[in-house]
Amino acid sequence: MMNEILASFFFDRIYCYTMLPTKMLFLSVFVIEEYKCLFRAYLDCHLMVTNPLDYVEPLGKAGASGFTFHVEVSKDNWKELVQLIKSKGMTPGVSLKPGTPIEDVFPLLEDENPVELVLVMTVEPGFGGQKFMPQMMDKVRTLRKKYPSLDIEVDGGLGPSTIDMAAAAGANCIVAGSSVFGASDPAQVISLLRKNVEDSQKTN
Repeated sequence: MMNEILASFFFDRIYCYTMLPTKMLFLSVFVIEEYKCLFRAYLDCHLMVTNPLDYVEPLGKAGASGFTFHVEVSKDNWKELVQLIKSKGMTPGVSLKPGTPIEDVFPLLEDENPVELVLVMTVEPGFGGQKFMPQMMDKVRTLRKKYPSLDIEVDGGLGPSTIDMAAAAGANCIVAGSSVFGASDPAQVISLLRKNVEDSQKTN
């Protein structure tokens, strides 16, 4: 059913996240391989796991385009992670939970081998349908001011009623789940989200 919905309208990325333990990694690999065969979109993978290093090679082989890990679990090995992600042909990104200071990702952006995307969680990670946290837009604004060309992604509670805040703050990659798949016209919602981001980029 979801594949039929995805095939019915244009999108830029397919966002895949996993909280599966390593022994269940084959399920994530299977999903990515299937999407790689079905769609030409960028496969944006968000790893909500404690050992992201173990996932890099399998997801790279499966065809993932981007690999985003959490800064909270990678403070001691992020350099190794970024290097390995790039060596497997993927774009490295870093994510932070609502309670994590934005300053924690600065070293990863200012290294000679930096991450190329920051994912600001606008809900607590783990399940869909949560309420958007507008206070997280301060993090987005800080990133946009400090790193004008950075890809800034937001995930959690994004939809027609919250996209204006995210786009105005400087987010240019929008993750939307419930607001799209729960809509009577998903294509219209995607079009609205995209237009808000594009219009905001023109004025900033």
